Amino acid sequence: MSTSFELNTPDVMAEDFDADLVLLNLRSGEYFNITGAPRAFLDTVLAGVCPTSLSKALGQTNAEAGAEAALYFENLQKHTLIRPIEGSTAMDATPAHAAAVLAIGATFPFECFDDLSDLLAADPIHDVVPEAGWPVMPDAG
Repeated sequence: MSTSFELNTPDVMAEDFDADLVLLNLRSGEYFNITGAPRAFLDTVLAGVCPTSLSKALGQTNAEAGAEAALYFENLQKHTLIRPIEGSTAMDATPAHAAAVLAIGATFPFECFDDLSDLLAADPIHDVVPEAGWPVMPDAG
């Protein structure tokens, strides 16, 4: 039996922009754009479907998509965007779940951005150049 998954709040914030979901990991400062098949996959997993069975169901129709989805799920965990819900049981994926994901796409790019991580990790009160103020941070050297 597999457990269900949820967003790793409060460390992860989510903002829905129509077809795109942007996740921000407040601990790492990384943010992630989730759209297309990855969004459909994540939405299905967050609705209580087992990610492993969903990857396998995708793989029965499209072997490459199934393998990419499994890797995509590993990346979600590696970046601590999701966490298992203690004591829960996930549903097995059905062919309809797989068909709904594949109707949107069959590739699962993992888009991670860290260009704001230094700014998000900065302490705006203490980590500033006194003469310049925020947002000028002192040199690390």
